[in-house]
Amino acid sequence: MVLQSIRERLTGILAFAILGILIIPFALVGVTQYFTSDGGNIVARVNDVEISFNDYNQSFTNYRRRMQSIMGAAYDPVQFDQLTVRREHLDSLIDQELITQAAESMGLDVDNDTLATEIRNIPAFQVDGQFNTDVYQNRLLSQGLSPKQFENEMRTQIVVSQLPRNITASSIATSSELKEFVALRDQGRTFGAVMIAAETPEQAPQFGEEEILAWYESHTDDFKSEEQVTIEYVELDAAFIPTGSPPAEEYLREQFEAQKGRFVSPEQRRVSHILIEVAAGASEAEKETARQTADDLSKRARDGEDFATLAIENSQDQGSAASGGDLGWVEPGVMVQAFENAMYELSMESPISEPVETGFGWHVIQLQEIRESSGMSFEEARMQLVVEYEEEEAARAFLEQADRLVDLIYEDPTTLESAALVMDLTINEAGPFTRAGGEGVAANPEVIEAAFSDLVLLQESVSDPVNLDENRLVMIKLKEHMPVAVKPLEEVSEEIVAILAENLARDKAEARAAELLSASQNGTDGLEVLATGAGLEFTRHEAIKRNAFVPDSILVKEIFKLQSPAEGEVVRAVLPTSNGFAVIELESVVDGELDQEAPLAREQYERILANGAASQEAFALMRRLRTTADIQVFEERIN
Repeated sequence: MVLQSIRERLTGILAFAILGILIIPFALVGVTQYFTSDGGNIVARVNDVEISFNDYNQSFTNYRRRMQSIMGAAYDPVQFDQLTVRREHLDSLIDQELITQAAESMGLDVDNDTLATEIRNIPAFQVDGQFNTDVYQNRLLSQGLSPKQFENEMRTQIVVSQLPRNITASSIATSSELKEFVALRDQGRTFGAVMIAAETPEQAPQFGEEEILAWYESHTDDFKSEEQVTIEYVELDAAFIPTGSPPAEEYLREQFEAQKGRFVSPEQRRVSHILIEVAAGASEAEKETARQTADDLSKRARDGEDFATLAIENSQDQGSAASGGDLGWVEPGVMVQAFENAMYELSMESPISEPVETGFGWHVIQLQEIRESSGMSFEEARMQLVVEYEEEEAARAFLEQADRLVDLIYEDPTTLESAALVMDLTINEAGPFTRAGGEGVAANPEVIEAAFSDLVLLQESVSDPVNLDENRLVMIKLKEHMPVAVKPLEEVSEEIVAILAENLARDKAEARAAELLSASQNGTDGLEVLATGAGLEFTRHEAIKRNAFVPDSILVKEIFKLQSPAEGEVVRAVLPTSNGFAVIELESVVDGELDQEAPLAREQYERILANGAASQEAFALMRRLRTTADIQVFEERIN
């Protein structure tokens, strides 16, 4: 209802901008066909299928938001807006379309049970870990999507994922490949080491001005300040916008009568189940064995054995088995159809089902309790109706004010002052902040994107409305722009001195290590004796694996790059460490061996190898699909 009112009330050139920021981006599916493309709006054509600029741009925007969420402060918007990154993202959409077409040509499809399971497992549609029909429908409604539209999108996404999954399932590691893999992966290396730390002396070394300047001029990229902006903004918040008078009693009664179905709770059933899984691709014999097992459990339960105990001992549903198969209270539309049908055929007099087949396998269902359908009286529903009315009124008032604000800004997009004066809004300030964001409104990704947009940064115009949350928006204007610049020498001179001192300490550590190595190679004393004489510690490390952090993770990686020593000899070298250098003597290399009494480890290794082989096969498939496909890319349209 609110979405519809937005569509109806917004007018003017900037109406679509407001609509866009009031709709929360729907990130549960990939590229969605929200727009109809024309020839000039196409960024790529894959065989006969077009990828529009609108689809591409929406997908790329969602990608950048995901990366910002993952990387946090490390996120660099400039890096993720480069042409190469944009082109790579378009390639990923092309690959997705190629896989979709390949999957369709192979007849890959998704049955209703699988689709329902995938949707139920989406956290956005759950309450306390359980799928909630109301949440599902409301989420879709808020995005202007029908369940049918969303389910079609989901079905496409699942089909696309099936192809690489099938490739992985068909990949098999041979015994020789497994042996070679384990030999390298579990290889152990024994070596002695003398660690020489790069220690900066207490008395800081003195560096001349010319040396400091030379380092500064040759490393200017290391001393650049980040681009920053300071913005001004006005905020519109529905919480502070007065609304009309409270609803009339007659209106509330009319709404109650018109929407009575909303205030009726459907019948709920508390059920438990025992699941006997049937693997995808199982033979008929395997399916029959599972059915017989379920049938036996059903008979035992009907004969009086405790259902919860049977579930704990036999159910293969990891989520419910430990609690005796208890699924809690279930209402219509939650379970797959076959399960639901069987559940509603049960009664308290006959609470145990015959085996029921779904896409998961065979179920035995127990009915525990029935919660009858019940309806609310007007008096019981009145407060809910009042709240809904107030929410709609607040949304209406907000939209009116948003429309008014946009119209005022549009009259003079170079300033916030006139609009703020007319609407009695305060002009606030935020910043300075970088593309990584700042505090307050500057922490909002949409605000950051707007602040560094061409409209605000280059044209110095007021931004389009930026949604902070539901019924709350800001419009921003650039106050100050501080571009990327090299910091002055006086500001970074101490940092340079610290770098030079650290480099000097590492050079001294490396020189000392080189001297020790030379003495061990050319003299009669071994490394341990030489180290002791020099006041250094010699340590020996037995059968160290390549992923070890002892004695030093960087050193271990370097040791595994060395050639194996000949029998009766050692390999000596100076290698870097995390805080200096080390002189090492590599004594022996022992290949890993597969433990025949550890089947789980073998399965893990086989799976790793299979996944690696599958990746190669998938890559070859994509290369083949690209070679045979008719692909057109309009490079100039992705900038």
